[in-house]
Amino acid sequence: MLEARHILLPALNSALLLLLCSRIVRPAAGVTQFDFGTLTLTSLKLLGDAHWSNGSVRLTRDVAVPYSGAGRVLYSEPVRFRRPGSRAPASFSTFFSFSVTNLNPSSIGAGLAFLISSDSESVGGAGGLLGLQGGSAAAATSPVFVAVEFDTLMDVEFKDINGNHVGLDLNSLISSQVSDLGSIDVDLKSGNIINAWVVFDGSTGDLSAYVSYSNLKPKDPIFIANLDLTQYINDFMYVGFSGSTQGSTEIHSVEWWSFSSSFDSGTAPPPPPPTTTLTNPTANSVKSPAPSLGPSGSDEAGSGTQQKSSKSSCHNQLCKEGPGAVAGVVTASAFFLAIFAGVLIWVYSKKVKQVNKSSESLASEIIKMPKEFTYRELKSATKCFNSNRIIGHGAFGTVYKGILPDNGE
Repeated sequence: MLEARHILLPALNSALLLLLCSRIVRPAAGVTQFDFGTLTLTSLKLLGDAHWSNGSVRLTRDVAVPYSGAGRVLYSEPVRFRRPGSRAPASFSTFFSFSVTNLNPSSIGAGLAFLISSDSESVGGAGGLLGLQGGSAAAATSPVFVAVEFDTLMDVEFKDINGNHVGLDLNSLISSQVSDLGSIDVDLKSGNIINAWVVFDGSTGDLSAYVSYSNLKPKDPIFIANLDLTQYINDFMYVGFSGSTQGSTEIHSVEWWSFSSSFDSGTAPPPPPPTTTLTNPTANSVKSPAPSLGPSGSDEAGSGTQQKSSKSSCHNQLCKEGPGAVAGVVTASAFFLAIFAGVLIWVYSKKVKQVNKSSESLASEIIKMPKEFTYRELKSATKCFNSNRIIGHGAFGTVYKGILPDNGE
């Protein structure tokens, strides 16, 4: 039996190699989809003044004394924005909720922005620069970026229309498209939670922005711009938020964020908003549509929709199926060969496993790996980061006591 084991082990290794290769014949389709409910703490990168506070990400410091600073939070993995070969732009859609509060309303503001950037390591300047770009001398060498800004500071240098506007920034802080938020009765400095949607259709080049106090998507965008996105992006970019203050005590908080991108259809599936309404709905709002990859007449789009609605997560394309007929035959052959070899080896190793069972059990008790929790689990365990659960303050932030609802630990 020992000789049989030595003969079958190479065969098993070859079979497993064939099985693995058959699973990766088809390359990743470039789909990215996530939200605050599925991200872990390591999925986000905090830069500059950005920090966690009571279940939200704050881009600027919580200080009662006016100061100038900037911070960023980015999804830690790069997102493909141009299709390989054709370099066609990806369609994407993002939904986020944020608030701007001020400990001293008489101080000057600044703002925040949804950001697509080639740079994942640095933060731009404070004040009107919104953490997007360095000083004027460094503007020519700054990383490429696309941003939708929410500006609370009227800066004549950047041709701002007022201190309550939304704008589209394309490698420049002088917005190519700008709209007054007062026209839809939204005040950035109100302290209320504000919801925003940014949608880009790769097939038409239309980028639309929607803003509302409600988490129900408005019927009409605050602005829509047609652009060649490939002029302002690289193949891979980072997505997230940037914010800054200019001699003020403004606090810029991101309360919720979801993002999705795809090359499979003209428009990316819209990310879902939170299940609860964040504030009172407005009369001119319509509910966001369910996720959909494209027109119902497309077989490919329909298949993509089924994959999106699946309970299993395919964020990194590791659970995509290879559809080729040849790959299917190879997979089946390798599978049966692996089973046959595995049964023979199992018969031989059964007694050895029984002998080592007690020692393996002891080792499993001794060697414990840290468990990774999602943001949603941490929020639930600490009752939305309740201040009553604070047990101390460490070098990396506030330490909370958490109780898991499923087992009480």
